[in-house]
Amino acid sequence: MKIIQGRAPSSRNEIMIDEIGLEKLGYEKKINQKIKIDYEDNTKKGITSSEFIVSGIMETSEMAKVKKMFPGVVSKEYMTSTRDMSKENFNVFFKIKGVDNLSGEEITAKIEKIAKDLEIPKGSVGVNEDYINTLKPDNEVMMWGGIISIVVILSSILVIYNIFYLSIVTKVQEFGKLRAIGATKSQIKSIVLKEGMMLSLIAIPVGIALGYIINEFILGMIFITDASISKLPISIGVALISFITVFISLLKPMKVASKVSIIDAIRYNGEGNCSDKSRKGYENINLKRLSYANLKRNKKRTYVTILSLSLSGIIFIVMASVMNSMDAETMARENFPYDIQIDLAGYTLGDDDSPSTEINILQTKNPLGKDFRNQLLNIDGVTKIENSKELKVETKDYETEYKYHNLSSVNENDLENMQLYLEDGKIDLEKLKSGEEVIISQVEFAKETGVKVGDKITLTIYDGNKKIDKEFKVQAITSAYGTFVIHDDAFEKIVDVDSTNKIGIYVDENKYDEIKAYIKNLDKSNGYIESIYIDEQLKSYELIIDATKVIGYSLVSVIGVIGFMNLINSMISSIITRKKELGMLQAIGLTDKQLVKMLNIEAMFYTGVMLVASLTLGTGLGYIAVQACRKAGMSYAVYTFPIVQASIMIVCVVITQLLLTYLISKNFNKESLIDRVRYSE
Repeated sequence: MKIIQGRAPSSRNEIMIDEIGLEKLGYEKKINQKIKIDYEDNTKKGITSSEFIVSGIMETSEMAKVKKMFPGVVSKEYMTSTRDMSKENFNVFFKIKGVDNLSGEEITAKIEKIAKDLEIPKGSVGVNEDYINTLKPDNEVMMWGGIISIVVILSSILVIYNIFYLSIVTKVQEFGKLRAIGATKSQIKSIVLKEGMMLSLIAIPVGIALGYIINEFILGMIFITDASISKLPISIGVALISFITVFISLLKPMKVASKVSIIDAIRYNGEGNCSDKSRKGYENINLKRLSYANLKRNKKRTYVTILSLSLSGIIFIVMASVMNSMDAETMARENFPYDIQIDLAGYTLGDDDSPSTEINILQTKNPLGKDFRNQLLNIDGVTKIENSKELKVETKDYETEYKYHNLSSVNENDLENMQLYLEDGKIDLEKLKSGEEVIISQVEFAKETGVKVGDKITLTIYDGNKKIDKEFKVQAITSAYGTFVIHDDAFEKIVDVDSTNKIGIYVDENKYDEIKAYIKNLDKSNGYIESIYIDEQLKSYELIIDATKVIGYSLVSVIGVIGFMNLINSMISSIITRKKELGMLQAIGLTDKQLVKMLNIEAMFYTGVMLVASLTLGTGLGYIAVQACRKAGMSYAVYTFPIVQASIMIVCVVITQLLLTYLISKNFNKESLIDRVRYSE
């Protein structure tokens, strides 16, 4: 929670409240003012009205805006003075000692053992997997982190190599003169190395500073980060890796600068040695043949540029495939399968002062009853509805802390979660359908009463105004909603009332807005129903996915920039090393337009190969990456080819290449033709 004014509450009558929540209550956004809040207090009957002094105002989170739920924070003194704290439920947060020598799986296992020793059920234990994975990333996380790091480092090596290769091409004559007056090979290497290291001493600190700013102020706004994490070891590590990367990148340029003879150095033009003993000639020379000859002349440079560009394109398609598979609707549907959900709301369970609002009494004329469901089914655009049930029950032979409990319905869709938190027994849905067996879905109840799997238990079921004693065999013990669970089909065999407490509605997409407006009117007119809508659920999931996409595409953008820097270096290098040759071609009739066209053909070769590699290898690897994500837990990930992202990449590549060629050729033509012909003399 980010405090934008004031402070957290400390006195009994103080409150810190959300800024939009304060406005919704009808007050100005300022501290030290008195406000009145009416709220429901679970320890009292009816509505409680309290007056507070605003000690602080919190910034509204994006999630709060989406869900339209705005928090307020009261002081500990207010809590302790208004209720019996011995009857309150608490969450306990703890860290494990000595995690340095434990893997993430071992830490989780230790937490589960502690919970088991303290007889805390699995469903009541929340393991902070994100934090544990940060401390001790599992092998899969380490593998992907390593792959991304290696790709960035290799791409950087290619860029730095190309930059210094270009630098050496333009300065080889200077190196030759230095060699002629006595400079040794080692001294030449030292000159190149010192130039690289001096540039690194400027660039690496700047890069680390920018990285810190991005992490602290941009990513920190998207994700919740731990400000206490020391950035110094990370910065030192990044600086060390960067210097090593620069050193590796300089090895080849250093060797090139020092290895050639003094005479060759003076005449050096950056071209690779041709190993072919014979060369194929042509009677007619055209722009395509000239471009192809240049690409073939320095194969190493051509291969390095193609590799760098292709790598960038492949990574973009792979990342776009993964991002494209993270569909907010699919993600939301895992937790909210319906288009609209209507819940029975505002009822009580064991409130002797409000007998008319008891769930069993409401069920005699259930607001979600058969007539209401038929009314929904008759709405044009409603394709299907599903409903779940709930009954009020009490245990006949056991006294528990709470007198009344819930008997809830389950079906095949709930099996996975029930199995996940299974404590004892075996779940058999067919036997649950018979209405003779029951699952205890609250582990604390089983511990409090000593009931075990296989025992017989008698429940007093509230069938409207009637009570029914029904004996069940305990089939299993797990953690789920309510205290007891039977199959949805068994309810009609046991009670006469309509026990529906939730309706899930599926609607035609074209009719959604119209049906939503209709349901909202029903919601307003009936105080016992409450609705949830898929589009509102989607907004919260879209926030999560958008934040993830920012990170993914930022990484892709960095690698893409690296690839295009290689293309720029290759083209500039190609022009500088052929300055005299191109000047002579222009002297005998090559026009500026033809020069641009020739350069475009060369650039199109690079980008063409890059696009083919990206759309073939990238698509295949993207599919594999999505399947790997599904296995890693992203069950909502569904592979779809990122056609929009791929189209944007193609357009950007083509436009950038044409713009790049135009700018390079324009800069090249600033120099007079005579100077170009006399270049290197």
